[in-house]
Amino acid sequence: MRLSRYEQETIINFNYGSPTAYIHTRMRAVMRHLENKLGLDPVTIHRDSDGKIYGKDYEMPKTFIGLPRKPRQLSDERRKQIADTLARARAKKRG
Repeated sequence: MRLSRYEQETIINFNYGSPTAYIHTRMRAVMRHLENKLGLDPVTIHRDSDGKIYGKDYEMPKTFIGLPRKPRQLSDERRKQIADTLARARAKKRG
């Protein structure tokens, strides 16, 4: 079963009363991240009629999920300070 880009979705569901978050994903990159980086095992594996995996469900603590944040607004002067600091650190690391 080949999923269209529209069908390749990830749904994260949690509520106030439960400490657990539930994730349903059909995106292979998200599955790899959850399993390889976070060490999670899928609770449910969804397969098509040919036996190919097209989706997985996971459970994790809600604390693993951060709420979206507004991007920082940096002034040009602050950007230059950060760039200079990184350049010095890279030069120091090289030797």
